Order: sequence, then structure tokens, then C-alpha cells
Amino acid sequence: MSPVRAQVGELRPIYQIMRRINGGADVDSVLDAVAEGVAQAVGFEVAAISYLTRDLTFHISAVSGSAEAREQLLGQEVSLASMEDELAMAEQWGSLLFIPAERLGDVSTGWFPTVDADAEELPDADRWRPEDTLRSPLRSPAGELLGLLSVDMPVDGLRPDRERRELLEMYSDLAGIALHNARRASELEEQVRLAAAVEAIHSNATRSLDVSHIIDSSVHPIAEALAADSLWLRALADGDRVSGTGARYPEGVDDAPDELLEIVAGSAKDAWATGQIALARIEDSSAGPATPLLTARTAAPTGPSLEPGERLEVAGGRAGWVPRRTRRHDPTGPQQEALTDYLRPLGAQTLLLAPLGAGPDCLGYLVVVRRVGRAEFSSHEVQAAGQIARNLGQAVLNARLLEREHVLVGQLEALDHYKSDLISTVSHELRTPLTAIKGHLELIEDDPASAPPSSFAVIGRNLERVLALIHDLLTLKQLTDADVPTTSGVVDLHQAALDAASSMRPMAAEKGVALTVLPHAGPLLISGDRDELERVALNLVGNAVKYTPSGGRVTVSTERTERFVRLVVQDTGYGISKHDQEELFSEFFRSTNPEALALPGTGLGLSIVRRIVQRHGGSILLDSALGTGSTFTVRLPLSRTTG
Repeated sequence: MSPVRAQVGELRPIYQIMRRINGGADVDSVLDAVAEGVAQAVGFEVAAISYLTRDLTFHISAVSGSAEAREQLLGQEVSLASMEDELAMAEQWGSLLFIPAERLGDVSTGWFPTVDADAEELPDADRWRPEDTLRSPLRSPAGELLGLLSVDMPVDGLRPDRERRELLEMYSDLAGIALHNARRASELEEQVRLAAAVEAIHSNATRSLDVSHIIDSSVHPIAEALAADSLWLRALADGDRVSGTGARYPEGVDDAPDELLEIVAGSAKDAWATGQIALARIEDSSAGPATPLLTARTAAPTGPSLEPGERLEVAGGRAGWVPRRTRRHDPTGPQQEALTDYLRPLGAQTLLLAPLGAGPDCLGYLVVVRRVGRAEFSSHEVQAAGQIARNLGQAVLNARLLEREHVLVGQLEALDHYKSDLISTVSHELRTPLTAIKGHLELIEDDPASAPPSSFAVIGRNLERVLALIHDLLTLKQLTDADVPTTSGVVDLHQAALDAASSMRPMAAEKGVALTVLPHAGPLLISGDRDELERVALNLVGNAVKYTPSGGRVTVSTERTERFVRLVVQDTGYGISKHDQEELFSEFFRSTNPEALALPGTGLGLSIVRRIVQRHGGSILLDSALGTGSTFTVRLPLSRTTG
């Protein structure tokens, strides 16, 4: 056979393989053809091709030649770190890496053929030994490491010469192209899958306007889309880093402690403010240091590889995600320990944190965790996680805006009802006394000489009732008007109680009610508006006397604690039912007890008392039961000027 024919015969398989690659043949059939071509055209009895997986292990997918080698090698996996340890001892033959038997020692990741004891010995310089190893890294056009081509047992028993090495490199290039095309197809398939998952999760989230449903219904689809071993998804409450609506995957796992949620929420807010997604390796699982032979021109197959404590940040959170590497130590110290202590029992290795947000506000976070041995997150998965988080942030914002709108509508409706009730009640309260006044004035007008003397008394009482109602309405308006300033001074609460009792003593004596103010040593000073606080004491003492029948008792006392002063008004009057107590401090509420209802009143006194007490940072409590009297206790902060 002529040299030209021999050369054409050697190149024909390469041409056929190139046609299959350009024709879109599946990668497994192409790799099988490459392995077969190496075995036949280059002259090796065993050829094996492995591809580098996302979890940085070499998986042998094609073996040609020896049936014994195929059975032992096919499907075998070797970590990148172990392979680098072995290849660190190699001689570099162009792009090929040759490890002589004398260098290999006890380190080996390959297959050793059975030695034929009767085989003819060749010169040591050229002889192929069973422990010899020859590998060729398979790379993409950009130099990314994709796999390895390994050969063994040359047919002629010799180490390959330059011509056979060049031919072997050609087959390596073909295998690299095939793996590169397969990688691109796989990445495109992953992008399509993730895009569909992102759209499905977004569509599901926008169908609901309930934050809890949005979070709960998104957990499992996100876990499936991002291949999560565990996952936290939480929408933060307004102004609170820990509380909110959260869910986790898988179910049944104990919730993280509040301290850890605080750390994660704080990191999420920082990440949203800077437009970043965080990836962190919890533990370093690599078996050994990287060597230049495989890593000098190598990028991680589907995403960046992270060192312990290193973080990948993805910038441009609102316009588009462009990965960049930065070295961070966040969280650190006790925060890092708390995070590690929680994640270690879960076997976690890689953590992804994507903030949920809309506009300037971080509304929650998505945390996805993968266990030791799992592949790191690809750049496409990082981008998908960011898009999912942004979509959920917008869905949460929409739900909260609707919720706030409902609350506002409810408040406006309540205000409208309040105004209607107020107008109706005021009209009724004014109409009754004015009607009485009008009737008696008509009697006087018709015959002044024969008009009953009591008419003037009736007119006077009803005018007082109208004036009291107008005064209470003006007071109520003043208490609810934010534009009306509060006059602040120092008030002696005990003196206010004495003054109120003094004012009501004539009425108490007329009704036969015993009114007593218990003594107190020294003043009880509080900060506030003197007129308003005296109004509180007067209204409470007046009500107690008013609703206590003849022979009853009203007792007024004041006391001081370390931080507060108390005004207590106790009576033995009609008492208040549990049902009436629920509405007692509402405007215009009148008791349903017929005995109390028969007495005149505007229904504004206790409402005014409550508003004044609340304006002064205090509280009012009621202890009462129908027929057993009532006890009102007002608690107010002690004045800062009190020693």
C-alpha cells in the first residue's frame, strides 16, 4: 500500500466522525466512534473517553477494544482532584500527558492489562509497560476542560512515536468538539427547562393575591427547578427581619432558629440593596490542591467553583444578571458559626441566597441548599433563581398593596359609617331637648300669664343638655384633631381628684351618695395637659355619683408605683354588663341597663376620657358586673421631674 493510500486510510475515520458531529449525531455515538477510531487507526487495544460532570468527576462513557477493559471501566468515575494528583507526574507530549510506569508508583486511576509472560521483550526505551499511562485532555475551543481520552496496550507494544501522537491528538480534538457541542446542547436544554420553570412559577404566583398562598405554592416548584436538597422561602413582614410568611422544603424539617433567620434576612437586605445573588460553599470538599496541568486553561464546566468562604456575586439585579467573582467573609464570626452549626447536620455544601424584592425594598429571600457531593449551581440556575426571586417579590408586593387597599377601604367605610352614625346621633340628641324647649316656649307665647312655672325650669335643663352636648362634641373634635397642639405641664393627679370630688359633692349630697377621697402623702406629679387631665377625673367621679343610687358609696383614691401613678374611682352603683363593656368607650354609647339609661347623658364622657388617657401614654381599665358596681383604674406615666 502506498504512503498516500495509508494516510488516506488513517484519515477516513476522522472524516466520518466529523460528518457525524456536523450532522448532529448524539454525543454517545460520536464518542463510541472516536474510541473505536483510536483503537483501530492509532493502534491501541484499549481507548476510553470520560466527560467531566458538574460535580467535578470524570465519568467514563465510551470504551473500545478489550472486553475486559470495557467491563471494568465503563461507568467508572474518578474525581478531578484524584486525576490531577496522578497527572502531576506526567510528561507533556504536546497536548498529551504521558506517565511512565516508573513514576506512577502506587497512584493510579486506570486499568492495568494482564501481562503475557511469554511476550517478547522489546528495548526498554521504546517498550510500552502495563503500568504506562497516556491521556489527552479534551477541551472546548475556548480551552475549557470537558473530559479525558485515555489509551492503553498499543498493538505493536511500543510507546507511540510523533506521528501516532499527532493522530491521537486529532482524535482528541474531535472528542473535544463532540463534548463541546453536547455541552452547548445540554446548556440550551437547561436554559429552556429553567425558563419554562420560571414562567410557570411566575404564572402561579400572579394567580394569587394572598402572600401565604404565593409562598406555600412556590416552594415545591422552585425546589424541583433548582434541584434543591433543602430550601427556605420567606416573605418578610413590614419593618421586621424575622417574622413574616415562610415555608421550607422538605417538609418535616425543624425551622431555623430566629437568630439564623435574622442573619439570613439581614444578608438578603444587603444583597438586594447592592443587586446581588450570593453563592457560598459551606465546606471545602476537594481532596487536594489543583495543579496547573488541568486547571491552567480550565473554567468550571457549568459554573464557577468556589473556595471556602468565597462568594459569587451577580450584579445588575434589576436589569440583567452578570456574574462576577468577589471574595467576601460575610457572615463571619458568630454568624458564620451559627450558619455552619445549623447546616452541617443537613450535609450542606453549597448555598444560594436570592433576595425577594421590588423597587428599593427587600421583601423576603430564597435560600437553596445542596448537599456534599452534589453539583454546584450553574450560571443558568443562578440567573433563574434571581428571576424567580424578583418575580415573587413583585407578586408579594402586589398582594400586600391589595391587602393595604382592602384595609384602607375598610377604614374609609368605617369612617363613613361613623360619620353617618355621628350625624344621626347628634341630630337625635339635639332634637329631643330642642323639641321640649320649643313646646314650652309655645305655651308661654300662647298665654304668658297661664304658662306653668315649670316651663322655665324645663327650658333651662334642656338648654344645659344642649350646651353640654355641644361642649362634649367640641372637646372630642379637639382630641381627634392632629393640628390642635397639646399643652404640656406638670399636674398633681391627687389634687385633680380632690377638685373633681369637690365639684361633685353637692350632687352626691343631693342624691344621698357618700363621696370619699382617700388621703395620699404628698403630690402625685405627671406630665400633661392640666385641663384634659382634670376632665378625666371630673368625668369619672361624675359618672360614679350619677350611676350610684341613694345610700351608695363612691371612693376615689390615688397611688404611685416606681414608674406610674394611678387614679382609681370605685362605686357601688348599677354596674355594667359584660356585653355593654365591649362598647362602653365608644362615642354616643349608652348603657342597655334601663336604670342607667333613664338618666340623662350624651354618651361621650367615657370616650373623651379614653382619648385623653391615650394621648398621655396611659391606659384605662374597667372591673364591673351588673348590679355590683364598677371600678375604673387610670394608669399614667410618672412625671420625669418627680424625684
